[in-house]
Amino acid sequence: MNTLFCPGPLSRRDFLRLGAFALGGVGIGNLLGLRAAAKAAGRSTPDTAVIFLWLPGGPSHLETYDPKPDAPAEYRGEFRPIKSNVPGIEICELLPLHAQIADKFALIR
Repeated sequence: MNTLFCPGPLSRRDFLRLGAFALGGVGIGNLLGLRAAAKAAGRSTPDTAVIFLWLPGGPSHLETYDPKPDAPAEYRGEFRPIKSNVPGIEICELLPLHAQIADKFALIR
């Protein structure tokens, strides 16, 4: 590891990861307080769910959810994009079931 720009026991990646967790922790208290207040007032709170896919060593975003069919061959993935059920969103040909339910999830590029 090059410690010229990041001296100490933490790498830049570790520092960014800890910073992201800290920012998430700042907002969670307010969210939980609002939910508790809504529950105390007799209001229902919506159920929420998040599925976060972290694929270290997995397929590239260019080969799954962000194909670049018009990019030069050295930049795009080897698989073709297919149309999803959302206009303007194309997904890798290896994920046809995801393409069928693209209106049910958020795709952040």
